[in-house]
Amino acid sequence: MKKFIYLLGLVSVGAFAQEKQKDVVTVSASYNFSQPTQYGVSIEFNKGAKADQRLSSWILNVGYGQLELDEKNFKTTGEGFVAELGTRNYFKKGIREGFYAENFLAHGEIKFDDMVNGEKFEGKYSYWSIFNPNVGYKIQLTKSLSIDPSVGFNWKWEVKGKDDVDNRDFDNFVFKAGVKLGYTF
Repeated sequence: MKKFIYLLGLVSVGAFAQEKQKDVVTVSASYNFSQPTQYGVSIEFNKGAKADQRLSSWILNVGYGQLELDEKNFKTTGEGFVAELGTRNYFKKGIREGFYAENFLAHGEIKFDDMVNGEKFEGKYSYWSIFNPNVGYKIQLTKSLSIDPSVGFNWKWEVKGKDDVDNRDFDNFVFKAGVKLGYTF
C-alpha cells in the first residue's frame, strides 16, 4: 500500500509539473548605427526556465567599430573594436520572442591613423559604459531563424584621448539603432 501511495504521489507531482524550456544559444550577425557604428557577432545564451516565468538571457556582442571625426578643417574615420556584455529580459512569459529590454557593460577602443590635409593624424579614443540600455522586438521567422530590431542609447565614460585625439569632439550621450539576424541552436 505504501508503494501504491508513493507511486500515486509521484504521478500527481509529474502531472502538475511545469514544462521546463531547454537551454539554447542564438548566434546573430549584428549591425548597430551609433557612435561608433558597429558590425559584429552577437551571442545570446538562454538559461532554462519554467514556461510561466519571464525569460532572460546573457548577451555577448563583439564587433568591429568605426567612428567618424568631422571637424571644421578635416574629416577622418577611426577603426577598432567594441565589446558588450549584458542581460536581456523578455516581457512575455514563457517565450523568447516579442518585446524585451536589455542593458550592457560596454567597452570600445577606436584608433585613428590617417593623413589629413598633408599632416599625420593619429591617436586613440576609448570609453566604458555601464548605462547602455535598449528596447527591441525579437521576431521568430522560422523555428531557428530570427530578426531582432532595437533602439536605445549609450552614456559613455570616456578615457582621456591619446596623441591627436581630443575627447571634446565626441558626444558622451549617443542614440543607437540596430538589427540582428540570428540562428538558434
